[in-house]
Amino acid sequence: MFHIDRPIFLMAILFAISILMSFIIFPSILRIAKLKGLMDNPNARKLQKQPVPVIGGIAVFFSIVVSLSIFKTNFGDVNLFSSVCAMMIMLYLGTIDDILDISARQKFIVEIVVCILVIYGTHNVMMTANGLFGIDRLPLVWAIVVSVIGMVGIINAINLIDGVDGLSSGMSIFIFGVFAIFLFLAHEYTYCALATICAGALVPFFFFNVFGKEKKMFIGDGGALMIGIAISAIVLDILKGRGLEYYGFITDPSRFSLASFCLATLSVPVFDTLRVMITRIAHGTSPFHADRIHLHHYLLNSGLSHIQTTITEICLNAMVLALWFVSYATGADANIQLTTVFLSGIIFLLITIRLSERRTRSQKRPQHQD
Repeated sequence: MFHIDRPIFLMAILFAISILMSFIIFPSILRIAKLKGLMDNPNARKLQKQPVPVIGGIAVFFSIVVSLSIFKTNFGDVNLFSSVCAMMIMLYLGTIDDILDISARQKFIVEIVVCILVIYGTHNVMMTANGLFGIDRLPLVWAIVVSVIGMVGIINAINLIDGVDGLSSGMSIFIFGVFAIFLFLAHEYTYCALATICAGALVPFFFFNVFGKEKKMFIGDGGALMIGIAISAIVLDILKGRGLEYYGFITDPSRFSLASFCLATLSVPVFDTLRVMITRIAHGTSPFHADRIHLHHYLLNSGLSHIQTTITEICLNAMVLALWFVSYATGADANIQLTTVFLSGIIFLLITIRLSERRTRSQKRPQHQD
């Protein structure tokens, strides 16, 4: 075991080791998937033309656990232990779904149970509202309810954007990176280590997923659900109710809205998922019904490649986060910050969809010849 006193060096080394572990572990998982036929087969709804191994989440999880075990990163901390156990359960659930198919209702029930177990194991709930709607702290019962709803929403938001090569992993790297920086500045090194390692473990997978041919692998429901619960646990830690004076790097704690910050960091996955589910319900179908109305489908239909679609969505997410920061930096209160995140997220989403539809229609028009 190694011990490094400077947190910045520790996080940098953890990031590098998680990348290395992912590179080392990935080929073994790939061989197992091909030998055992654990493939995602093409169909009318899916985008690939050939069967692709679908258990990339296992390689990512092993990389995370090995990296956490190498250094003394408070792995014995009960909160982190509970979060990693929840990640393992979600990985198991999603992998079984990848192989055997599980109904959306069954997955939804298990997600709720696992979220409750995380709350019980970590004693973290979204207690603080930081002045949103005139509320500073939520009553415990409501805090638990809001926490479970928020966690399940995040899990499904990450899972449902997994429809384009590199999108779920690329977006998750961005999200983990933002949270890692925030937690590092807050001297909250336990979950900073988790966010840093998760980001590092996803980097090799991202490149294999986007640019790989013989080594191409999907993260699968197992990986997406596992990453979703990890992000949820980190959000829970940020919103667990400690006073804003705890975050000494915040220049004006009285106005900083943690909820708005977290929502802005997750804006594109969350708002696109809400839009899709509302659209499905409005058309009388199940909110979990599989279709092709996600933002990435519109972008692909407009002629963008997978990597261009991924970069576009990450840039949209970064723009919402930047606008939230501007609202905070210019003196907006918590309610205006939240309003800024909602309006910018929804407007950017709808404008992008409208532009994509227009580009798609223009490409289908017959070209006049001279």
